[in-house]
Amino acid sequence: MITLPSLNDLPSKWNEIRERLETDFSADLEALLYERFTEHEAKQFEQDFIDRIGCAPEEYVRIRRAIRLLEARYPDSPNELTTAAIATPLGEMLAVFGSKGLCLLEFVGQKHMEQEITAVQKALRGRFVFREDERTQLLRQELDLYFKGRLKTFATPLEQIGTEFQKQAWDALLAIPYGETRSYKEQAQRLGNPKAVRAVAAANGQNKVSILIPCHRVIGSDGKLTGYAGGLNRKQSLLALERGEVQTTLF
Repeated sequence: MITLPSLNDLPSKWNEIRERLETDFSADLEALLYERFTEHEAKQFEQDFIDRIGCAPEEYVRIRRAIRLLEARYPDSPNELTTAAIATPLGEMLAVFGSKGLCLLEFVGQKHMEQEITAVQKALRGRFVFREDERTQLLRQELDLYFKGRLKTFATPLEQIGTEFQKQAWDALLAIPYGETRSYKEQAQRLGNPKAVRAVAAANGQNKVSILIPCHRVIGSDGKLTGYAGGLNRKQSLLALERGEVQTTLF
C-alpha cells in the first residue's frame, strides 16, 4: 500500500483540524481552514504541516482519498489489477497494471490522482491488488536504472487508457528522444494538426503513465516549463536528469 504520512508531529494547537483530516474523507481543506482560522493562522498551519509532515496539507488529503479508492472492494469488478508502490528519488509512485501492461504510474499525492484511479478502475472493471510479479519487478528495476542515468528506453509494456486522440498524442510523446524536448506546437504538428495545441496540452494532462510516456519533455514555445501534474520541480528534475545532471532528489 502507498504510504500515508503520520500527523503525530503536528503541534497540539492544530489537534482539531488534524482529527478532521484523519477521519473525514470529504473534508474541504480550504473551507476547514478559513472557517476556523484567520488567514495568518491558516498560512501558519500550512507551513507547520510542510515542515513537520513533509508534504502540503492538500497532498495529504489526496493521498488519503487515493488509499480509500485503492482499498475499495468493487464487487461488480471481476478483474484484478496488479498494484504496487515504488520508491524513487523524487517521491513514492503508484503503479497499476492491467492485463496488457502498465496503465497508471503517478507520483503519490499529485493532482488528479483520484480521477485517474477512478478512470482506470472503470475502464478495466478491476479491483486493486497490491502484489509483486515479474512486471512490477521489471518496472522497479527500470526506474532504478533510469534515475541512475543508466536507462533511456523502457521495456515495461504499456496499456493506454484514453480516447483515440489522447492515445495519438501520447504516441507522439513516446517519439520524443531521451534528453530532448518539444513544444506543444511541435507535438501538434507531428499529429498533423498544428492548430490543435490546446487539445494536445489537454491530452498530455490526461496522461496516466508518468516518465515512461514522457509528458515532462513537452515545454512552452518560449522554453519555459509549463503544467505537470507531478509538480514543476519534478519536471525540472527529470529534464535535468536526462540532460546528464545528477541531482534528482527533491525530498
